[in-house]
Amino acid sequence: MTKNSIYIDSGRRNFLKKSLMAGIAGSSLCSPLGGINGIYGALNNSPSLKAAPGYRALVCIFLQGGNDSFNMVIPNDENGYGIYQTSRQNLAIPQEELLAIAPASGGTYGFHPSMGEMQTLFESGQLAIQSNVGTLVEPVTREQILSKTANLPAQLFSHNSQQALWQAGSANGPGNLGWGGEIADLVNAQNNSNVSMNISIAGNNLFQVGNSVFPYSMNAAGPEEMFGVRDYVQWEQSRAAAFQNLRDLSSTHLFEANHGNVIRNTQETATLLTAALESAPILDTVFPEGNNLAAQLEMVARMISISEDLGFQRQIFFVAMGGFDTHDRQAEDQPQLLSSLSQAMDSFNTATAELDVVDQVTSFTLSDFGRTLTSNGDGTDHGWGSHQMVMGGAVNGGDIYGTMP
Repeated sequence: MTKNSIYIDSGRRNFLKKSLMAGIAGSSLCSPLGGINGIYGALNNSPSLKAAPGYRALVCIFLQGGNDSFNMVIPNDENGYGIYQTSRQNLAIPQEELLAIAPASGGTYGFHPSMGEMQTLFESGQLAIQSNVGTLVEPVTREQILSKTANLPAQLFSHNSQQALWQAGSANGPGNLGWGGEIADLVNAQNNSNVSMNISIAGNNLFQVGNSVFPYSMNAAGPEEMFGVRDYVQWEQSRAAAFQNLRDLSSTHLFEANHGNVIRNTQETATLLTAALESAPILDTVFPEGNNLAAQLEMVARMISISEDLGFQRQIFFVAMGGFDTHDRQAEDQPQLLSSLSQAMDSFNTATAELDVVDQVTSFTLSDFGRTLTSNGDGTDHGWGSHQMVMGGAVNGGDIYGTMP
């Protein structure tokens, strides 16, 4: 193994293939991020992933700020909980409040009491936990870290840097491409659409940027229009016509020509998607109000409902939720954060079942990093490894993958 490679053992590779995630894998200290090398290996050696009939989608749910997942999934046996309680101090969740789960591979654990929906999905086999996973250049030991001989990721506790490493899937630096974009480059030929297969409901992101596929950004309400140049609004018509002339003006200047193409494609895509969404079926699934992540995932569900009309066989979506940088007020804020996350993911899973694509859509969480096991008095500080969730009908759920710390 070279420093630039990513380690994924065969058992976990099969799990990742089956869940269509192919993005994370585990090890004993802090698991390596399944980078683009690993993804290429999994995809290139698995024709079934590229040639499988029917629709397939990935949904990346990014938890911005660094989710304290050690209060999300908690050891529930006497010895394990005792160690947890000693480590977490005033942030420890009372054992009697834990939502018990029984992983297929053994052990006794519990979800945070605010995550009843995730407990149900885990027990029903539609949710799996990837334990203690994070960015890693190569396997290291605690002794190597303490002796400062370990080869560690750059800027290990920097929000921006670690978000970029997760989204790029490159242990030694983010570069300009994301692993969602690299996957799209490989499978986009299966689509017959004028719209990008990579759709972001959470703004710009590195994850979806490929060599030939670039993300199209919209919001939870739908495609974003260019205000002030709307030709269907009477007082804006003359301005819209002038802008249209500028946009369509032929130019040999590379920047001008490319800018015109981008604006034109954006406007045409917005018009196409707006019309398609207006004819989309009305979902019976109820998404919780006042929950921004749920609103984003509801739009993802609506986009999936029109995927056939738009000519998609493969799609990758990106949504995000902030607020997880819990240096303070963690005991007050984290229950609401985890409740909102759990409810939003559960509603989305229900919507995919309603659309009869629950086995074809796989969602997964990512986050900057984990947090310190010890309390700083009112919260936790930046850590390293953390637990992630993988959800969907194609997931080998009801189990924890990797080694729990």
